[in-house]
Amino acid sequence: MKVNMILAVFTVTLFLAFGYTAHANNLHDYYNDVTENDLKNSIILSPESSMAFVNGQKKSAVQPIVKDGRTLVPLRFISEGLGAKVDFNTKTQSITIKYNDKTILMKIGKNQISINGKSSEMDVPASIYNNSTYIPLRDIGEALNKKVVYLNHAEIRSYPLIIIRDVNGTALEDLKFTRIFQLLYQGKSIVYSDRFMVVIKENGQLLFSNDFNYFEPFNYQELIEDKNSVRLGDIWFKTDMGHFYLDYAYNTTREFILYRVDGETITRVAIEKAPIKAVKTYQNEVYYLTRYERGIPNAHETSNLKSATFNNGQWTSDYLGKPGFYYGFDTLGEVYDWPITNNGIVAFGYQRFGDLSSDERKKTFGLYRIERKGHHHELVTP
Repeated sequence: MKVNMILAVFTVTLFLAFGYTAHANNLHDYYNDVTENDLKNSIILSPESSMAFVNGQKKSAVQPIVKDGRTLVPLRFISEGLGAKVDFNTKTQSITIKYNDKTILMKIGKNQISINGKSSEMDVPASIYNNSTYIPLRDIGEALNKKVVYLNHAEIRSYPLIIIRDVNGTALEDLKFTRIFQLLYQGKSIVYSDRFMVVIKENGQLLFSNDFNYFEPFNYQELIEDKNSVRLGDIWFKTDMGHFYLDYAYNTTREFILYRVDGETITRVAIEKAPIKAVKTYQNEVYYLTRYERGIPNAHETSNLKSATFNNGQWTSDYLGKPGFYYGFDTLGEVYDWPITNNGIVAFGYQRFGDLSSDERKKTFGLYRIERKGHHHELVTP
C-alpha cells in the first residue's frame, strides 16, 4: 500500500514596507521577531486542522490524530518535511527512513522501531489511517533528534499545537509567537505582529492588541493633551510621510516602540528605552526626540535626537549631534521647535550628561545646527 503525502504549497508573498500588503504564507513575514534560521528544521501542526508550517512555510498537511489519549502524526509528512528520505515496501509493509547518519526501520502493525540497529518499543504500533502511516508523536521526534512540544487547549486556548523543532529552536515556544499560530488557525487575517503587538483585519477594519487576545480599533487618533495625566504610549503622530504610532510595552520590557503605518503596511521604525516625544519626517527619513527623565545608560555614546532610515526592508536608527547633548528641551522641560532643512536641524540644546556644575552646564545652552548625518553640530546662537 502506498503512503500518500499532500504537497500543495501556497504561494509566498512578502509584506513590502512601501508597497501593497498581501497575505503572506511565511511565518517570518507574519511575525517580525522570528528569523528564517529560527524556523529552520521545524514543523508546526494542530490535531484540529490540516494546515501546517514546515520551516516557516504554510502548507496543506495530513492531519494528526488523537487516539486513546495519544497523539499520532503522519510519518511521511513529518519525515520528508524535515529532510528525511522515506521508503515504503508494500510487499513487506516495512518502512525505511534515512535521515543524516540515521537509518530508522519499522513495520505496519508492529510496535518495534529500530534506529541504527538499536531497537525499542513504541506505545502503539505504526498504523495506517486514510492511506497515510501514523506513529506516536514522541517516537518520530526522538528518532529525528527533534524536541517535541504539545500545547493543549488548557495551556494556550483555542487550537492545540504540535511543535517539532531543533533543540536550540526555543524561539518557536515564545508565548506571543504561539498566539500567532492560534490566530492563523482561527483564520484571522494578520497584517503585522512582533513581540510587542499584533494587528489583524476583520470586516475591513484594522484591530490591534498588546496582549494578543483582546483587540481594539487601530486607526489614527489625534492626541488630546491632558495636564492631569502623562501618556507614554498609544500615541499617533501625523507627518508628511503619513502616520506613525507609538506603543509602550508597559507590561513587559517598558520600552517605547515606534511604527510607521501606511494603510495596511506596518513597519517597526525604532525601539527606545526613553519616551519618544516628537516625530518629524524629511526627505523620506524619520527624525524623533526622546525625553530622558532619569538619564540613560551610556549617555556619553548617544544623544536624544535620532534619525531612522529604511533600507533593505528594515529601519536602522542612529543618534545625531554630539554624544551627551540633550536637544529640544531645556532644564525645566520646556519644549522648543526643531526645524529641519537641507542644511541640518536647528534645535535648542545643552550638555546634559557629564560631571558639570550648574553654571558649566548653562554655558552650553544655545541653538545648535545639527548635521542630518553623522555626529556633529555647531553653535548658532548662545
